[in-house]
Amino acid sequence: MTTMTTPDPTTSITATVQSDRAGGIMALCALTLVTSMPSMALFVFKASSTMAGLVAACAFVTIAGLLGFYKMVGGQYWTISLSAVVAVVLIITVHSLIASLMVEGDFFRAVGSLAATTVIMISAYLFRLILLQTTSRSLDRVMMVISGAFVVVGIMSIIGVQPLSSAYGKPIFPFTEPSHYALSFTPFIIYQSVRLQSLARLCWLATALLLALLLQSLSLVVGVGLAAACCLPISIFALTLISASAMIGYIDVSYFTDRLDFSINTTNVSTLVYIQGFELIGAALEKTGGWGIGFQQLGIVPLNVPTSDLIYSLMRNDANLHDGGFTAAKLISEFGYIGIILFISYVWILVKSVLCLRKMSSKRQGTAHEIFALSVIAGLSIEMFVRGSGYFSGTMLLMGVAVMMAAEGKYLQYRRLAAGRF
Repeated sequence: MTTMTTPDPTTSITATVQSDRAGGIMALCALTLVTSMPSMALFVFKASSTMAGLVAACAFVTIAGLLGFYKMVGGQYWTISLSAVVAVVLIITVHSLIASLMVEGDFFRAVGSLAATTVIMISAYLFRLILLQTTSRSLDRVMMVISGAFVVVGIMSIIGVQPLSSAYGKPIFPFTEPSHYALSFTPFIIYQSVRLQSLARLCWLATALLLALLLQSLSLVVGVGLAAACCLPISIFALTLISASAMIGYIDVSYFTDRLDFSINTTNVSTLVYIQGFELIGAALEKTGGWGIGFQQLGIVPLNVPTSDLIYSLMRNDANLHDGGFTAAKLISEFGYIGIILFISYVWILVKSVLCLRKMSSKRQGTAHEIFALSVIAGLSIEMFVRGSGYFSGTMLLMGVAVMMAAEGKYLQYRRLAAGRF
């Protein structure tokens, strides 16, 4: 006589919990490395760019998959992603070859950067797999942990506690400067602002703004403003702006106002770097007839803009000449009209992302994956418009992940009924 055994529900629950925990740990490790390693390569290992740190983070993601820490499944999206990688490589190669006929650049720099770009794009697909294999609740916990870590790191810098000594002026370990800290922190500020409820949301925004003021980071101030725009009702947002304007008279904001001085007599280096970015765009488009000077050639191809000479006379170095000051300047200078098309495309999905985040915030809807992807897309605007660090930043990789997730899940459809809150 055959006896039928009833599955033990406890075993099933235990397996689910263990799988959930494993996915969360993998997502935590991957997100932490991607956001910190590019700057840590500069801080600790004195690398010449963030590329080495980002490639190291990508290597971790790949090796973890090969060792079985997550499922490296293929399927339709792998085919689509691989096709996209091939297309991007071909477009960059052809564009750079044509650009080399117009200007004299560094061929080996372009080839090395293109190889790194290929690795990063493939890693973005693998990173997407890690996040999709993590439950919404686990991903939310991961975002909370990392957001808290950013706050702790900022406080440590304010009180002067740094794990390692550094030659950098205002380091925030593992970030070499407040602007790099702000670029990585902004998507997490937006995420928490959207998911939290009214009072907790205002407390979170106030905490982030206080950090920005104490760290003297204009990029972080703009990031907090963006987060507020993604979650606050228009009336409260307007009231907040009025209140902040009234408080300006009682605190010293000269550090920030100096950076907003675009007069012809300004000697503020941050302002000059921003002006230099616009001049580089004009010079590059004029020099190549709108084609662009080629991939990773900004700072290599001589453009001889007047603000660059002024910056050099003040600093004795070519501050931010390679990254253009802000990513839009680098993108358009190097890719010309193609860069302009990419820039306009980003502005379009940025607007849609902010609208969707506002809807999710007011309706208390959206999974952790939805809010994460849209927060990354929105947060990249600081890098695009305010202060960039080149193509090889952790937020750029996360942007690729976010776009794939948004396209697959149709996150940017404003009228789509978002999933219930986790």
